[in-house]
Amino acid sequence: MSFYNQYKFYMKLRLPLTAAIIAASAGSIFAAEAASCFYASVYSCNFWKEYPSYSEVGIYSFDLDYPDSRLVKADDDLDASGGGTMTEDFYFCTKEMAGYGFVDVTHFTFKPDTWEYNSQIYGAQEGVATDLAYDHTSSKIYGCFTTDPDKGEAAGGYVFGTINEATGERLAIHDITTPWIALGCTRNGDLYAVDMAGKLLSVDKITGATEELASLGFSANRRSTGAIDTATGIFYVVVTNEDESTIDEYGYSVSTSKLYAVDIEAKQATLMYEFEDGEAIGGMYIPGPLASDDAPAAPSDMSLRFDDGDLNGSISFTMPSATFGGGTLEGEVSYLIRANGSLFAQGTATAGATVNATGKVDEDGQYEFVLELSNAAGRGPKATTSLWIGHDTPEKIANATLTYANGLFTLTWEQPATTQHGGYMDTSLISYTVTRNNDDYIVASNTTSTTVDDAVAMPEQLTSYSYSIDLYYRGKYVSTYTTEDYKLGAVTLPYTVDFDDPDCFSNLTVIDANGDRAEWYYEEYWYIEALDLECTAALYPYSSTNKADDWLILPAIKFEKDTKYAVEFQVSTSSDSYTERLAVSYGTAPTAEAMTNTILEAKEYAIYEPVEENVIFSPAETGFYNIGFYACSDANGSGLALRNIKVSVVKESAVESIANGDDNTVVEVYNLQGVRVNDNARGGLYIEVKADGTARKVIR
Repeated sequence: MSFYNQYKFYMKLRLPLTAAIIAASAGSIFAAEAASCFYASVYSCNFWKEYPSYSEVGIYSFDLDYPDSRLVKADDDLDASGGGTMTEDFYFCTKEMAGYGFVDVTHFTFKPDTWEYNSQIYGAQEGVATDLAYDHTSSKIYGCFTTDPDKGEAAGGYVFGTINEATGERLAIHDITTPWIALGCTRNGDLYAVDMAGKLLSVDKITGATEELASLGFSANRRSTGAIDTATGIFYVVVTNEDESTIDEYGYSVSTSKLYAVDIEAKQATLMYEFEDGEAIGGMYIPGPLASDDAPAAPSDMSLRFDDGDLNGSISFTMPSATFGGGTLEGEVSYLIRANGSLFAQGTATAGATVNATGKVDEDGQYEFVLELSNAAGRGPKATTSLWIGHDTPEKIANATLTYANGLFTLTWEQPATTQHGGYMDTSLISYTVTRNNDDYIVASNTTSTTVDDAVAMPEQLTSYSYSIDLYYRGKYVSTYTTEDYKLGAVTLPYTVDFDDPDCFSNLTVIDANGDRAEWYYEEYWYIEALDLECTAALYPYSSTNKADDWLILPAIKFEKDTKYAVEFQVSTSSDSYTERLAVSYGTAPTAEAMTNTILEAKEYAIYEPVEENVIFSPAETGFYNIGFYACSDANGSGLALRNIKVSVVKESAVESIANGDDNTVVEVYNLQGVRVNDNARGGLYIEVKADGTARKVIR
């Protein structure tokens, strides 16, 4: 239990006995079908004023006959300080944040089934209300709104009007002298208000004219909220007063809030209870029936029929045989069908009849169809359904394959088989334009094929190629798919990769063959413990669950037949307990499948100190080849790093034999070109060969 909930429990124990008795007795004066609770936004209370960090702004449910509340959804944007109400589709509330000479106004809508955020728009002072009420008979939100000087209105005043929930624009209907604390609408569409002086008013929705029905015996000095229980017609009103004289004592003004039940016909109010902590409440609503008992019940069997791609279609449904209240429905019943708010079809039919109404929509798109039935008693509950009408939009191209062989790029992709909204698509109307991005050359225009060839000669230097596939449907652009770079051409020898430059990875091919996302990457801070060295490297990080199946492939290099080439590199691991494994191969393309020629069989490493590897190979045929470093470790390794990769031609040495001599005697000296020199040679790097056949590099 949170600190605030503990506090609420303590306050319940202190609830005055008289208030509890009044609440218990008042609950029995209304019909049995009366609502048992109401919902509203709580945006402030005395406890939160004292301890702001414990505030839980959001939607709460309250019992109607006892001061008990339950948090339904906490959300700082479920704040109806500027008014709120439940429509047939969503909960609408206005959040007003004032401070430092400015006022921020934001309108939100939330889905009532889950209370998830639906939309928001930024508003102005004109959209701030003391309370709001939704009228289902006109589908409008009415309210008592503050005046907005930016609209030429006098500051500090109030007007009766409506608000457009989609734009936040307010339409003023009539001036209000005393602001209203509560506004409610019956299921017949009759509008009532209670002002701060405690007067019960009937309100003309067209002109805004009011008639005073009664003085209810209370008053309020700050905005609050109210709602009518449409099952009984009882108007529940929250009356809130703020005591400014308590600021000096507590550092904030103490509020008191009370719930009254107003019997509109009897023109009297009954105190239900006092809220526990002076809660500031807005946007009250009471779930209940919206239609009159003699209005039509909801239609049934509503279905849509639109042929593939056609904007003309029909809606079929069955008229109810009963009224909303359960009686027998008689006479003609009118129907009105709207598609995204525009008229689709209308007419009349008898109770129980099957109706097939035809109509047309203006353009392709997602449509919500709303069916309304009405008779002399009023409008029945709405029925809705939705469908994508006309041609839909194809999904984006998911992938493409780019290959190169014999001077020809081949680009292949899969045609989209589904649409973005589940609607109709004629695949014969799909076309593509393919562009070589290097020089913006259009390879194919308005083609229906999903395979395109492009002749490109092998460049002298390493060059990256990519292609864009523009997807069109019915001649309209839809989306673009761009391939990854394909590197063509060769690098010159000697070729080195020291990983000091992060851009070096742009010329390398990384293949995560098993798709586990544990793959080679550029590591800026590789630590070699044996050398106490922090350096850059290519790192395979290891997977805790999967065996490594990952390639790091060098760009193409032209190798000559029967020529020896050396591949040098440095290997290190981050542990001497967990083994990593590496192999080196070469092939005719930068793909895992092409790595068919082994240079270094898979070798295990588990050592802190870097290992210098130098392997030599000779290709059987002259051609362009890629060298690949293959991480093939078992799962749960330690990390495998590569540094200082070098590929070069092996020069033949002139050292062919070693003369005999004492074991420690230097018998021959060679320079690095393999040429024998005098033993007294100085000023360079030389190879000393001893009598026992060993050799070492020395600086003389």
